[in-house]
Amino acid sequence: MQIYYCDEWSDIKKKPWNIFDEPTAYLHHQKNQPYTAVLTENEKPKYIVNVTKEWVSVGFYDELTRKYLNYDFEVVSDGKLFLRTAMYWEYDDETDKEVSSLILGFREDGYIAMEKRDFNTGSVEERETSDTLEKNWDSFPGFGQYLHLCREER
Repeated sequence: MQIYYCDEWSDIKKKPWNIFDEPTAYLHHQKNQPYTAVLTENEKPKYIVNVTKEWVSVGFYDELTRKYLNYDFEVVSDGKLFLRTAMYWEYDDETDKEVSSLILGFREDGYIAMEKRDFNTGSVEERETSDTLEKNWDSFPGFGQYLHLCREER
């Protein structure tokens, strides 16, 4: 898997904004300045990791460069991340048209809120539950060490 760095990724244009070299990205990391790591497989984006001082997000991309899953982690304490929000999208065949979405919100006390939307019918389903959320905890990534955050099954 190859990694390159940029200011941010545009989901609309499906391309990076302001690509920069690894030493520049490393400096951003060391100074707690925001940057984006694009992890590619066969020259196509597979994971896009946005790193900031307060949060880290991970986008999961399919072979058509459509984001189908996104994790938003909050920096809770020194070096500890908690998965606050997970979003999942399904698309219509080979197009970028979304047919459904699922949003899950998590709290450290185990509370989970869910919202599922069907864009074809307009229906919205909401649920609340609780569970043990030890899989939602992770560690802040070291520079270039992002794969531990790119696990779909949490």
